[in-house]
Amino acid sequence: MIKFFRKIRLTLLSEDKTGKYFKYAIGEIILVVIGILIALQINNWNENRKKTKIGTQYLTEMRFELQNDINQLDFYINDLKKSIKNQDAALNTKDISKLSIDSLSMIIHTINLDFKISELTFTKMNNLGITSLSNNDSLNLKITEYYNSDVVRLKLAMNYIFNDLVKRTDFYIYDQNKIDIVNTYSNQKFSSLHNQSEEELKNEQRNNIIDFIQSINGRNIIQYDLSGKEYSLSILNEFKQKTTTLLKIIYDELKINNPKLEPLPSFQSENEK
Repeated sequence: MIKFFRKIRLTLLSEDKTGKYFKYAIGEIILVVIGILIALQINNWNENRKKTKIGTQYLTEMRFELQNDINQLDFYINDLKKSIKNQDAALNTKDISKLSIDSLSMIIHTINLDFKISELTFTKMNNLGITSLSNNDSLNLKITEYYNSDVVRLKLAMNYIFNDLVKRTDFYIYDQNKIDIVNTYSNQKFSSLHNQSEEELKNEQRNNIIDFIQSINGRNIIQYDLSGKEYSLSILNEFKQKTTTLLKIIYDELKINNPKLEPLPSFQSENEK
């Protein structure tokens, strides 16, 4: 092809057809420009296809991470709701001396909320310098806000709650000398550590828990613990709502490219809980 065009140029020059030569030259330039534009378009198309493929892969990974996070959140939300319900019922009993040791233990029962939200895919994006996963600017913005704002706020709240738990645990283990907190939540009682029978030990533990609950220090700790659980529940419910919203948006985006995408699992609603 190059030899063909070169032959035409030489023929025009040799025949001294300057006007026709310039017209030909302009036409050749136009063809070259068109060729470059087509090449650039093909290159852009290939780059966009690669970005779409990577974006779909990461969105899929993020989808399953969010699903697992919601399942984890449901576990802790249900645990909190159960603990609050039991604790509230026990505290509203008119005669606390009639409660069983299991019910009394519910009053001083703490919950460990030291769990982690997955950020693996978002971290990989940042490490690779990827700023968007789709052509949907609204989705890209929601992903960034979720991980850079919502997840950060959850971490701060959970860290605060966990530090409070550590303080209460340290109090029960190191500062007070009435409640055997380890044996309260365990069926394993080593005989060499106690000189009472199991029944005597249980009665002593029961009486000590009642004394603690009715003390000023005990009341303050229990009420503060209950408030902390209610605060934690509101934080987790709010975060779960944000996670579910983002998951549904990501799923809708994935379904555009794959209409046969398997449906999302049904998550527990507030009414079902």
